[in-house]
Amino acid sequence: MLAAERHAIILERLDQKPTVSIRALTEQLGVSRETVRKDIELLAQHNKLEKIRGGATKIRTSELPITSRSKLNIQGKSLIAQYLASQIPNGASLFLDNGSSVLALAKALTHHSGLIVYTNDLKVAEVIAQATVELVIIGGKVDVTEMAVQGVEALESVARYRADFAVVSAGGLSPSAFLTDFSREASSMRHLMLSQAQHPIMLADSEKFGVVGHVVFKAPPKPTRIVTDIAPDDEIRRAISQRGYRLDIASEA
Repeated sequence: MLAAERHAIILERLDQKPTVSIRALTEQLGVSRETVRKDIELLAQHNKLEKIRGGATKIRTSELPITSRSKLNIQGKSLIAQYLASQIPNGASLFLDNGSSVLALAKALTHHSGLIVYTNDLKVAEVIAQATVELVIIGGKVDVTEMAVQGVEALESVARYRADFAVVSAGGLSPSAFLTDFSREASSMRHLMLSQAQHPIMLADSEKFGVVGHVVFKAPPKPTRIVTDIAPDDEIRRAISQRGYRLDIASEA
């Protein structure tokens, strides 16, 4: 079988299922593990897939709608939310972006008082209003699929403020691509929020492990903490450490 034929089969498998193991490909293609590894490495170099431990994962160009994401890993997101809520004091100011993990945090903060919140997420704003003295909804164009404000006007609005904390979501967290997203506008918003805060925090629940979005997230400022619900595998942990970021695991706190 020619290399081009093997590559086509590998990519077809990833269209059917987001991850595939070297063992499964070896059996299907009838070639050695070393040949499959080389095929995966070559496809990864051409941004056709993401190499992971023991196999490969598909590079995604879109993610599930917020209504669907909110139903995934509810326990893990709640664990992250409770962990962070215990660290955010009454009277703090914070940026909250859009995403199901951030929405879980907003719910966990409803017993706080005196918060000053800047958010581009309309659902987050509705929830967090119970705990705020001041609520600023970032202005601009609304992405109705996410119920979030994005775009140039929104970025200009965020740039006017500073906050104690910024809590934003990652689209994906993988060893080589590291932090990725599914929208350039959302990625720019998240990076700016992190840059405008004294304590920047990125959330990546275990559903995001090994996920690779098609937008590479610009390196967050170095004080950024990456918070997960459970421990990621050793490769992801090394990627976080080598890039100089701190990993907080809510289930081990």
